Amino acid sequence: MKIKAGFTLIELLVVIAIIGILGSIAYPSFQSHMLKARRGDAKAELIKAQMKQTSLHILGNYSSSLTTVGLSASTDYYDFRIYSVSANTYSIEAKAISTAMQNNDTGCTTLTTDQDSNQTPPDCW
Repeated sequence: MKIKAGFTLIELLVVIAIIGILGSIAYPSFQSHMLKARRGDAKAELIKAQMKQTSLHILGNYSSSLTTVGLSASTDYYDFRIYSVSANTYSIEAKAISTAMQNNDTGCTTLTTDQDSNQTPPDCW
């Protein structure tokens, strides 16, 4: 009598079920890490702009222009703006785009920093 090698339908269904369970556990963790990574990119852009603002202040005054400090108006996940600019103060903001996945980054959708490195919200930095 010949024995046929191979998998039964039940064995294949069990493997597919296990893969589905592992995927359903891994996907939320992956999403969380992606939110943190994108937030990290926004923070890096804010810090670079802050360093440029410091250089500009040494030469004269802070700038209210995004292009002068090396920021684009928006990326795929964040909109940037500079506000409250005076001779001695400024604030830079990165706000998650409402239609982007980054808008699900609860409590960390708006990141700000100023001339004194006051970064809000502190838990997101």
